[in-house]
Amino acid sequence: MESTIRALLDKHTDPNLHRWVRETVRSFETRLTGIIDPIERDQARHAALVLIKTTLQEWSRNPVMQH
Repeated sequence: MESTIRALLDKHTDPNLHRWVRETVRSFETRLTGIIDPIERDQARHAALVLIKTTLQEWSRNPVMQH
């Protein structure tokens, strides 16, 4: 999953996109530290990565245009 995210990011140089991914990952990591149950934490981590990957895939198909 992480390699897919990296590959998607490597294709795009938009600094706003890279910033969004960094901030989103940081935010999820902070939240995940509060989950005690390791199974629940792994499930939440996987869900967070799926969200990031899906968002990047959608962005790749239809990039935001800056005016």
